Amino acid sequence: MHVDPTVGAADTAEPATRGGSVAPVAPPSHRLRPVALGGVIAATVVVAAAWVVGASVSLTAATAPSVMLQPYLDALEEGQLERAVAMDGTAAAAAELGYSVDLLTDERYALATDRPTAYRVGATRTENGVATVDVAFEHGGERQTTAFTLRAQPSGFLWFSAWRTEPASLPTITVPTVRFGALDLSVGGEHVGTVDETTVYVVGPGKYDIAADSTTGFFDFEVPSVEAEWDGRQTAYLYPTLTALGQEGATAAVRAYVDACIASTSYEPAGCSIAIDNSEGDEMSGVTWLLTRGPEFEFSEYSATAGFLVTTTRRGSADFVAAFASASGEYGIVTAEDCEVWVDGAVVLSTDGTWTFDPYTW
Repeated sequence: MHVDPTVGAADTAEPATRGGSVAPVAPPSHRLRPVALGGVIAATVVVAAAWVVGASVSLTAATAPSVMLQPYLDALEEGQLERAVAMDGTAAAAAELGYSVDLLTDERYALATDRPTAYRVGATRTENGVATVDVAFEHGGERQTTAFTLRAQPSGFLWFSAWRTEPASLPTITVPTVRFGALDLSVGGEHVGTVDETTVYVVGPGKYDIAADSTTGFFDFEVPSVEAEWDGRQTAYLYPTLTALGQEGATAAVRAYVDACIASTSYEPAGCSIAIDNSEGDEMSGVTWLLTRGPEFEFSEYSATAGFLVTTTRRGSADFVAAFASASGEYGIVTAEDCEVWVDGAVVLSTDGTWTFDPYTW
């Protein structure tokens, strides 16, 4: 059998001797050389660091205040007011203040016009865990820019924070105390409730056509279309005005007051503008007042605490006559002409349906 001496020589041949020493044998060319682990570890660290940085950037962007605000803005854009105010806690905050949230429903919000449609998120400012995001809304053919506040909250993931939207500064509509009867309130021509005490309604941004009808027939509430915007200020306060029937009752109350003053047997009737100076302390009897010209007056604005304010436009006059006796023994008749009569004060309707005039303290 023929054996090729070159086959496998590198693996099987005995080391050749030369000059009595062993010559080194070259290592097999197909064997793998060991690779240093440092390079692999370094590459792995670089890849991991890049992943962490990328994940950090992505997570930071995903948790940015403007991004966290978008679900709220989307709800408003879609007219879903209930969902929006539930996100930022507006409904709960309004209830704590004693405000009514009856108009913060999708059904009632649909009665408003010129509601926000499109929006664009602007600049974001962050300081001490509080972010302010500017948002421009398109509504009613106009653009309105407002700022929303978000507060940082621990997210439970590494060092990242979540952002919670703070309650927005929604506008309000106030219906004053109606001691003279309840009011039937309507928005956009649809009845939304009966009000029998001062009520502050929180409303969403938009345009509201409001009407209030008194159940007594004595008052009207003329309210123009209300433009409700995100400024946190009171948008509308419903002021009542007297109807013809109300004017009749209020006028009668003022005239009854004047008649009572004139009928007084005192030289200084309590609560009346007419009075005689009796600094000498004379004793007076048979006091008689005579109204020579009645005062002219008008009903101005309404005050929730006082009622319909009465302003004298032209003062009236009255004559006075009485018998007097002085401490020194003098006696006789004292007269005075053109004593001024005025009727500044307020009229209110009592719960029993009686009109009353309350004069200012003279």
